[in-house]
Amino acid sequence: MDKAMIADIRHFNRRYTNMIGVLNSHVLDSGYSFTEARVMIEIGMNEPCIANMLVDSLNIDRSYMSRIIRRLVKLGLLYKEASAEDQRVSLLRLTDAGKASYQDLDDRSNELIIRLFRALPPHELEEMHAAMQKIEQKLDQLERRDDDTI
Repeated sequence: MDKAMIADIRHFNRRYTNMIGVLNSHVLDSGYSFTEARVMIEIGMNEPCIANMLVDSLNIDRSYMSRIIRRLVKLGLLYKEASAEDQRVSLLRLTDAGKASYQDLDDRSNELIIRLFRALPPHELEEMHAAMQKIEQKLDQLERRDDDTI
């Protein structure tokens, strides 16, 4: 991999993260940080969750995840309940307020994507979608290679 390729990849990453507002203090004008919003979305999509699953899927430090969970519990957006299989494990679930926030985040995320890409004609949108799927496929291959080397 040469320096120009590295620079192009980094440029793309900076440009896309700027376009979707990752660096804003409150993502999607929600009042939540990007990480807090991602945690709520992951729980909403995979409820119930355990913190270790979130740590692994989001690649977040355990102590940072613990602080995020504490904050979301304090805000009344999620709660913990003991697992029936293992009392040492806490299942994370969204409260009714958390479900409403999750739905709002999900709706705002969809609206953002629509706004970003609405100017593209259908064939260009299809090209963009295919390119994103190809990138995701390559990233999946890289993750599998990493898993195989452990």
